Amino acid sequence: MKIIIEQLKQGILSTPSVLNSSLTSVKKWKRAQYLILSEIIADQLSKSEHLQGCRKNELGTTISSTTLQRIFTNDYSDSENSDLRFLKTLDKLAIFIGYPSLNHFLSNSADHNVPEEAAACEITEKEKLLTVFEKLITRYCQEEFNSLLKLPEVDLGNLSHYIFDDGPLTQRIHDLISNIAQLGHQLNNVNNRSNFELYDFKLCSLDDNLAVIKVEEFWNLEFRDDDGNLCNAYNHANKQTYFIKKQNGVWKIWDNHNPDYKTIINEMSENLKQSKKSSVS
Repeated sequence: MKIIIEQLKQGILSTPSVLNSSLTSVKKWKRAQYLILSEIIADQLSKSEHLQGCRKNELGTTISSTTLQRIFTNDYSDSENSDLRFLKTLDKLAIFIGYPSLNHFLSNSADHNVPEEAAACEITEKEKLLTVFEKLITRYCQEEFNSLLKLPEVDLGNLSHYIFDDGPLTQRIHDLISNIAQLGHQLNNVNNRSNFELYDFKLCSLDDNLAVIKVEEFWNLEFRDDDGNLCNAYNHANKQTYFIKKQNGVWKIWDNHNPDYKTIINEMSENLKQSKKSSVS
């Protein structure tokens, strides 16, 4: 994560709007400089083609000077840098420097500062860890799929084997399963009608206690009502980013960035409203 933040900071300082401002004439920034940077970012984000409509409402177009100062002075905690609100801030910074999203930035970022003599050993170690992380994410997704099969019962099963109980992802998965359960629908898995696929795993960042993995995911879910009638089908492919932390020597998923999470929740809420209207009429 530190590598990602450093690359974002370098990108910010290299943008024309910053280079052409009074910030370049100041060697040591103080509060006034971060206030200016906050205004520059807000102005550019308000005009960005990548931050319109629902996405603009979700992320907003401002970053406080205090948050920027903490980022530039490395005054943030390990737990904070994988918090969803902090990830949204990084998402906006990626958009500010010209990328459509943080995911796109992660796709194009790489650490070019690895000494050549250490490169071979590091690649080997990264390959080993990537295999571990691939299995972890795959098993997590399988357990989430198993929870969907138990609907309308809300049962997260063995998800705690793969994600931290006190992490933000646990609560979001519980909320998602609960929202679907309220609809009273069941997942149809006859003849493998419901399934998921993971592919193109990419290790974006790795330090001693945090790994960032990007994964292409395809989820094909078919829901039916008590009479067996098709009532909702979800077919979607997207890129998701996983933040895997190491605590007490154990790697588990702390959080994941699903760019379509809000859309899924909104669709489920809308289906619930329609379902209630139908039952009343």
